[in-house]
Amino acid sequence: MAEMSDLNDVLESLEADTPYARGVLDVLRLSGLVRLAGGKLEPADEVAGMLIDSLRAHLADGVVVGIEWGDLDAEGFRGVDLLKAIEAARIERVDEPTPGRIVQVTQGIIKARRGDQDVYLMQYDAHAGRYQPIGGKKDPEDADTAEALRREMMEELGLDSLPGPDQCTLTLVKADWRTTTISATYGIVTAYAMDFYHVHDLTFEVPTDADTRWISREEIATEQASDGRPISTVYQDALGLAALDALTADS
Repeated sequence: MAEMSDLNDVLESLEADTPYARGVLDVLRLSGLVRLAGGKLEPADEVAGMLIDSLRAHLADGVVVGIEWGDLDAEGFRGVDLLKAIEAARIERVDEPTPGRIVQVTQGIIKARRGDQDVYLMQYDAHAGRYQPIGGKKDPEDADTAEALRREMMEELGLDSLPGPDQCTLTLVKADWRTTTISATYGIVTAYAMDFYHVHDLTFEVPTDADTRWISREEIATEQASDGRPISTVYQDALGLAALDALTADS
């Protein structure tokens, strides 16, 4: 209860006379809720003052703020929605924003020929709100990005086991392509380092469904699938359509 009382005191007075109070006020300053005026801290505006009053009321009622911070599938307003709004405002104001996290990513290019057109296997990610290549973040236990891609293929395609070299060949097309942007899933400004592999000579049938499907070159170029859902631009941004065209297609 002493900590709650301290926080109430800080919110009531907006004065920093202890390390704890200074820490609280630093958070309030960073969030833009308080400003320095006439040598004293005060709420930045009327709504900021209401939010501070709301935090004090939360303390009085003994409950925490009702935001689902970690649940990406939560209904209503989620923590990632708040994070995305904050980061979007920051990236508009800073030419080279400092990334909040650094991630190594592996991306697969699985190409086939269907009728008279080239198609590429992609999967719709509901959290990101778009079709993306098969692949994902390299985990600490992955030996390298090639192993990470084989694991991601197993997980995302629902395979019974890790697809080994006898089931598909991975050819590195581009290594260590870098970009800094807002994560479509989490909303935080992220520095990505990506390795792209052409996945070919598959000896297993690729499972498809409403969310895992073959996307045509034309759909990729227009950044929209035939079902109306957006498509990631990572292939165009990192490789270009000409590089995709040059890759051989599995039958």
